[in-house]
Amino acid sequence: MPQLRNDIRNDRSRSRLPFISMTDTDVATNVLHNADAPWNAFSSYDYWCRNYRVLQPEDQEIIRLVSQFFMSAFADRPPARRAIDVGSGTNLYPALLMLPWAEQILLTDYSKSNIGWLHEQLADDASPWTWQPFWHEMLAAAKDYGEVDSPRKMLREACVSVPGYSGIEQCSVFGLPEAEWDLGTMFFVAESITTKPAEFRDAVERFFGALRPGAPFATAFMAGSKGYEVAETVFPAVPVNSEDIRRHFTELGADGLAVEVLQTKHRVRDGYAGMIVATGFARS
Repeated sequence: MPQLRNDIRNDRSRSRLPFISMTDTDVATNVLHNADAPWNAFSSYDYWCRNYRVLQPEDQEIIRLVSQFFMSAFADRPPARRAIDVGSGTNLYPALLMLPWAEQILLTDYSKSNIGWLHEQLADDASPWTWQPFWHEMLAAAKDYGEVDSPRKMLREACVSVPGYSGIEQCSVFGLPEAEWDLGTMFFVAESITTKPAEFRDAVERFFGALRPGAPFATAFMAGSKGYEVAETVFPAVPVNSEDIRRHFTELGADGLAVEVLQTKHRVRDGYAGMIVATGFARS
């Protein structure tokens, strides 16, 4: 079996191929990891149902923390021209959190099924908007969201396709170009694609390096995660804690770093110890 580090190196040379995966054998043994995982068969609907069909208390706390950080971060600066959400999956609220301060937004994911789900979500005007409760939470958390008249329409317009800069794009976190974006989010990605701490650190570094100097960022992590199940398929995770996150962002040179352990006791699922939010600015 090829080593994971070689897989990642080969992935980059082939332009944004899978960065971590699990075969059926991997699921059974919870030991082997390679570049053949079923990310493209990832059940977007099942994941959405488990995590975002209903607004969770932990997401409410994240929305409060991040919205207030963004409002403060942009108090004395113009809106970001280009923003990115890395590993969007079936979660639109990180992009919505950036909406008042972003002219263009790029949603990224590696999974083809998640990319299809994102396209459908942004194109759909007829169905009830399932993200309305999340937007209401933002309205309650920070006054700037009230300046957005139609968030559903504005998000679609912010994600008009400009290849590499806005729209919806299938790519790996490990394939992100350097210093391209003025604002960025990455929620529940780096710790949820591998069991190896080195890959986790590499993913955080790639996200951080994709931001322009001084760019605000917001990230969220599941602490102590032991992996997760989507439609009866198990996917990997690496257990991290707040000190891991603080240390790594500090080593990367983040300015104004704040690392918050959520106080909410209610858990979305079993198998993790809580959630962590880290906000700050790319090294200037």
